[in-house]
Amino acid sequence: MSSNSSDPDADPDQTCPHVVLRKRADYIGIENTPIAIFLINASICLDCNLVLQVIEAVKPGWVKKNAYLGLVDYQRAKSEDDWFTIVPQFTLHLQQPEGTEDVDLGQHTTFHFLKRAATARYEAQFFDFHFDKSPEYTGKFLAQSLEVTHDSGSPAAFERARHWLSYCDEHDGACKPPNPDYKPRRLINVGSSDGTREPFLFEPVEPGRYACLSYCWGKDLDQVLTTTTHNLESHYQAIELNTLPLALQDAITVCRNLGIPNLWVDSLCIVQDDRIAWLHDASSMHDIYLNSYLTISVMEPNSCKMGILGKQRFGDPTWQQLLCTTRPDTAPPLDLLIRPGKFYPRSYRDRSSLDTRGWCLQESVLPNRRLCYDGNEMIWECLCRQLCECGHAVAPQVPRHTTLDYGKLGASIKTEILKTKVQSERQGYPEWHRSSLGSRLWLETHQAPYQRWRDLVSDYSHRSLTKKHDRLRAISGLAKMVGNHMRQGSEAAVEYLAGLWKKELPFDLSWEVEPPDEGAEIPESGTVNANEAAYYIPTWSWASVGRPVTYRFDLPLEIWKYEPVAVDQCIVERVHCQHELLEDPMSAVTDGSIVLTSAFAPVKLIHLEELPEKQKGQVSYEDEVRHYTFVQCSDGQKVSVTLDKPEVHNPDESYYCLRLFSWVSERNQRMGPETWFLILVPSTHKPGAFERRGVGLWDRLLAGTDSRSCPIFEGGETATVEIV
Repeated sequence: MSSNSSDPDADPDQTCPHVVLRKRADYIGIENTPIAIFLINASICLDCNLVLQVIEAVKPGWVKKNAYLGLVDYQRAKSEDDWFTIVPQFTLHLQQPEGTEDVDLGQHTTFHFLKRAATARYEAQFFDFHFDKSPEYTGKFLAQSLEVTHDSGSPAAFERARHWLSYCDEHDGACKPPNPDYKPRRLINVGSSDGTREPFLFEPVEPGRYACLSYCWGKDLDQVLTTTTHNLESHYQAIELNTLPLALQDAITVCRNLGIPNLWVDSLCIVQDDRIAWLHDASSMHDIYLNSYLTISVMEPNSCKMGILGKQRFGDPTWQQLLCTTRPDTAPPLDLLIRPGKFYPRSYRDRSSLDTRGWCLQESVLPNRRLCYDGNEMIWECLCRQLCECGHAVAPQVPRHTTLDYGKLGASIKTEILKTKVQSERQGYPEWHRSSLGSRLWLETHQAPYQRWRDLVSDYSHRSLTKKHDRLRAISGLAKMVGNHMRQGSEAAVEYLAGLWKKELPFDLSWEVEPPDEGAEIPESGTVNANEAAYYIPTWSWASVGRPVTYRFDLPLEIWKYEPVAVDQCIVERVHCQHELLEDPMSAVTDGSIVLTSAFAPVKLIHLEELPEKQKGQVSYEDEVRHYTFVQCSDGQKVSVTLDKPEVHNPDESYYCLRLFSWVSERNQRMGPETWFLILVPSTHKPGAFERRGVGLWDRLLAGTDSRSCPIFEGGETATVEIV
């Protein structure tokens, strides 16, 4: 949709700005273009004509009033996968007298627009969807968006959700529940839409279609109805809808409107005051969510006392303005959605309330289908696609790095149990952290599940829990899923150890506490119930610290030119975990120990408030910010370390280091070594054993030395130690 204003006699100051934008693909925008230029070229440039119509819709009368002083800044956001797809963004302001600073920045009007899509684009045909139509703006194609429904509880919203669900049901064999014979211990029959039959609890005798609810309970649980040993029998008879928290009432309404007869909700389907029964039922959540027909995910609000359905912020007329543009050619009208402000795609750092809760991670990864509500819009996520109403995830998405793509991650670890292969249209969607491992040329296929697990652990560790000892319970369902994935094609036993895996124990032990981002809220570590006071989470497990953790040991796999090789690995002599449920090896632990043999050396711990100048050559810039603690070797050399709990370190304790492994390159001696090691102290929990206090990395290049061995362990001894 573009015509050129290329009259050779035209005044260069009056040349249509779109001529440059069409010719120069590298231009992302033009600033301070007088509105008069658009007016002059509107009759010969369809793009100028379009811009004037959009401005008139946003600011009626502004063009006429400011025909001589009005200025337009144009910038385009582009797709990272498709150079020809854009979101045009505009800012309107006024020309200031020469030498005068523009102080009225708050008065500027900024907006962007997208093409209104009549229906969702289910098949993401990234390479050929352009060829059946002409470009809409500056020789590019406009990103598309649905018109967001005003109310998520409206007939139009339920019709859209039914369409998403039915399309997936008809076309995506991979998204069907993998075990059609599975039935949860209890379900809620949602009753009748006309209210003649109230919901009721029942124990299914044969498989049936059901939805799950994933939501935040909230902190105020006063008068929140749950199933207990006292009301269990009455719940089998009926549960009055108006006695339920609003979130559960709305979830039942969703099920009724989508034609799903049954609902699973933890607060009602698990007896809350029977601890043993609770533990057994909670350990089944892996199968419950995995085999659900649909999971209703309440991203917001953060309390079950608040409703799910209602007015949507992105559906408000002030947020989306529909404009049917007229065009002076024979082409059909173009329907646009104009939205205020700049185009800001979602960031994985913008966590919803649901994504801050520990239990909700596996509730996001395990289901094959999710219908998400966040108060802004509705979002659909399954193994084959991710869609949202506002266009951030409607193909073509601009850009594609938006929400955490738990559907894609789930697809990558469920391949052996799915009915069919996941369809290829999901290939263009954002990678989940490092789940693609595309840059890891040296990573063996069998190692990928372990890396995905470590990515899960890092995400999970940023989440809050109400109860401390739920930290291993709330991820056990994912452990079962990943463990099953690891067993495929492997004859070796897969042993799970309080959040780590025996086969990769030297690497899994290298987790380190991650300092919180500035202003970030530290996740709740949870309280301890009286009947769990004797529980002991071993210090070698990341679950013992209740803080965000990360793994950096595998960076050489990404950045080294030649294949890194792990040498001098510690020997795993024995492992032991005492499980909460004896029949469930993925359940929480009440005690545990590992016995390792490796290089072992005493050290002195030095804690500094700021790094001395002479030490800055030993650490990277990132480490200068993160690390203020060192271990000092017997020869006086210092190596930077990260303590698990810096605020509780005791300089009078006896500290030791135990080597985990070293990275070396057999083809280039200048690369590495990098040696990872644990910091240990004598245990107060078990005499003769040790407890973990932190982890460290010695990097020869950063240390600025020609030595090929970590100074901590030079001339040291090998020891066999037990860590609890």
